[in-house]
Amino acid sequence: MRSTRWRSAARTALALIVLGVAMPARGDNNPNGVAFRAVGWFKGKAEISAGDIKCEIPSTTSAISDGAFSMGLWNTYGFSTLMYPDTSNPFGNPCGVWIQLQNNMINQAIVIDRIELAFRIPGAGRFRKSGVVTAHQFPRACRQFRHDTLFFGERINPVNSTVDTSSSGAPNVAFIQMLPMVSNELLQCLRSQYAPLPTTSFASLPLVVRATVFGTADSGDQFRSNSIDYTVNLRHTCGNGRTDDGEQCDPTAPANACFGTCTGGKCSQSAAISCTTDAECIGSCLGVGSTEECTCVY
Repeated sequence: MRSTRWRSAARTALALIVLGVAMPARGDNNPNGVAFRAVGWFKGKAEISAGDIKCEIPSTTSAISDGAFSMGLWNTYGFSTLMYPDTSNPFGNPCGVWIQLQNNMINQAIVIDRIELAFRIPGAGRFRKSGVVTAHQFPRACRQFRHDTLFFGERINPVNSTVDTSSSGAPNVAFIQMLPMVSNELLQCLRSQYAPLPTTSFASLPLVVRATVFGTADSGDQFRSNSIDYTVNLRHTCGNGRTDDGEQCDPTAPANACFGTCTGGKCSQSAAISCTTDAECIGSCLGVGSTEECTCVY
């Protein structure tokens, strides 16, 4: 009897495939990302200067492949790290990170419901000896931030549609901007765990973000895309005894870099500081633990 039922189910599945109707795999309505696909990470062309940020929305003809970014754990070139990406920070990838999605079904559009994010730090276990309790490649103190969800309402037309609603360059393609990909709450928690560690322990912290997109087709069926990874390298250099790129000083350096000369009643490092002697142009270096670490204060 069992053999008969199995043959009957197999004939039914074969008939559905011949008719062009794919049976969903158990627990997955999109095996291998065939129908609803996350193609990868991309960015558009950007022009970033001290006073102006110009961003181009990527399309199928202009998108630039992306996948990783590096910035300071506390700040980058004096700009505080608040979130990632940060549209107001010229060193925080202000033009953003975009995920390209593709709907390969015929006659069925998909509306994106949400994008679920999962975070991990490869090699996080090596910091246990430094006091960072770790589980699942993530600090246990930050476990409430190990998963996050971004909600959207973008509609992606079927592959045989002639209407490109998102101006992506193809009707069945959409580029979704991830804002924010890494929240301020997550960054604050990571800083509380890793910033106190000496820079001899690590120079950068690789934060890997895994994104999985969920959507609903016109038929009401739920779809889940394949998962793709992105890496944010959080640099930790302040306190290593030298002044690195983006730093004005280092609190453990043998010489204090926060000094200037008094010329014409103004300090050489800032015309906003009035002075009568060189001694009035000496400042102090903000150390590890401040959002403005390794910057001079006068």
